[in-house]
Amino acid sequence: MRNNSSATVAVLGLVGVLSSFPSSPVQAQVTPSAQPPKPLGQPCNLLSDLVPANPPSPKPPTDPSKLTLTRVDATTKNTILNSGLPCQENVSPQGPDKAKTPLENLQRGFDFYSWLTFIALNSPADGRPIDQATPNTKTKWEDKANFKQLLDVMLPGGAASEWTDKIPPPPGCKSQFDANPDLMVIDMIEETFNQPFKTGALIDQQGNYALFDILMNRQMFDYIKKHKLYSKREQLSAANSNLKIDFPAGANPPDGQVEGGDPGGIIIKVSWKILDSDQEKRKFHTVDALVSLPRHDPATEPPCLRKTLGLIGFHVMHKTKSRLPWIWTSFEHVDNVPEEQEVKSRKLKPSYSFYNPRCNTTTCPVNQTPPRPWDPTPSLGLKFHSPFKSQIVRTTSLTDDTKKMNKQFQGILKGTVWENYMLLSTQWPSDFNCARKVASDAKPELDPNTDAEKEPDMNCAPAPTFLANSTLETYSQGSVPLASSSCMACHGNATSYQLPPPDANPNAKFFNQSDFTFILEKAR
Repeated sequence: MRNNSSATVAVLGLVGVLSSFPSSPVQAQVTPSAQPPKPLGQPCNLLSDLVPANPPSPKPPTDPSKLTLTRVDATTKNTILNSGLPCQENVSPQGPDKAKTPLENLQRGFDFYSWLTFIALNSPADGRPIDQATPNTKTKWEDKANFKQLLDVMLPGGAASEWTDKIPPPPGCKSQFDANPDLMVIDMIEETFNQPFKTGALIDQQGNYALFDILMNRQMFDYIKKHKLYSKREQLSAANSNLKIDFPAGANPPDGQVEGGDPGGIIIKVSWKILDSDQEKRKFHTVDALVSLPRHDPATEPPCLRKTLGLIGFHVMHKTKSRLPWIWTSFEHVDNVPEEQEVKSRKLKPSYSFYNPRCNTTTCPVNQTPPRPWDPTPSLGLKFHSPFKSQIVRTTSLTDDTKKMNKQFQGILKGTVWENYMLLSTQWPSDFNCARKVASDAKPELDPNTDAEKEPDMNCAPAPTFLANSTLETYSQGSVPLASSSCMACHGNATSYQLPPPDANPNAKFFNQSDFTFILEKAR
């Protein structure tokens, strides 16, 4: 339970933002010491890209002449870096620039929210602010008190687990893990090395596999446990045949208050690069990990390799009361790949993790999948079986507004590895009425708060239409409907294992959507 001092700090933080507008001098930075970590998302971060009218009210001024963008610089650095996780987006179609459209103003607001989310989740788990982090400082999302790896929820045989359970590592990793329980464990199932829909592996310029992992917060876990969705058998049971899967949605506290909010459901998908050199380790957020290779021989335990991994992709799904089709945030390391336009103009960096500037397109065709087989070979460890190295370019450029915001946030993160990460974009449902639509009074059998009846357009007009992370959706970049990556359009097709009730009308439509996530397909 939080005490009143937490609420006071939150209010004073917002007042501090206001006091820095419009032209206050740079204030001396006081570096907070490590504090006992607060529950993630408590109290909710109410900051927005517009200066709030009356703190702690998150609402911007209604008078367009008084609209002011929140500054992201030395004067607001401490407030922004210590403001915590947003429980719900705080955006407005208004803005001080009359040349901007309502859609552009909203996009700026969502991008600001994404940066606040990124900072909160990647702040040190011990309660210090992110600007005190070293490359290998454990983050909030890496702390098992805040997030749980998907494979630690979907256990073999559909077994149940508790949030505090310590899931044992694969047998081959046990001795190393017992000696150092703080090591991250990554089990190389196919989804760990193969891109979504089995589109291929991603191989860096050192010939190593990129690795992928999925995690969820406590709110997601509790919902899955309550309905026994961790078990394929339970999903198929008659008890769940009428369940409209509806994960909890984040909400800010009542207007004028700092207590009473909740972040709701959050899913994180990350991508990692194997780091071999000390020089590389200084440029990435790193983790010390045990990687258990795939099992090829039932009689032989697969190798377990200890590796230093560098974060290269960071994708966040966050469901909120006003955006029930979720909000989709995607970040990358700045040295992953060049943009297509940079390749054409030859404005390239000396090196990238997944692109060789010295190799021509004939010898190294871009955005091609590796030769099969894609499975790791145990004798090669995490090295690919051929000399192939991925030659990846980003086909959709970042907008000028996103680049400008990235520069501002990278500025207040300067001196840390986090200045090396950039927001690609935020995808959000732009149809406001659709995005917060709940069950109608005509269907009393449904929870009145559920969002399970948004057909025919469950996606609610995603903006931008397409969004792809070069390390997480490498082979589905572009702008081709139903083919190129759109987080919401893709995840809107996700289903569970549920079956219709035995007494269901055979002519009735069965609606077994899984609320925009494929994680329920991983039940065993």
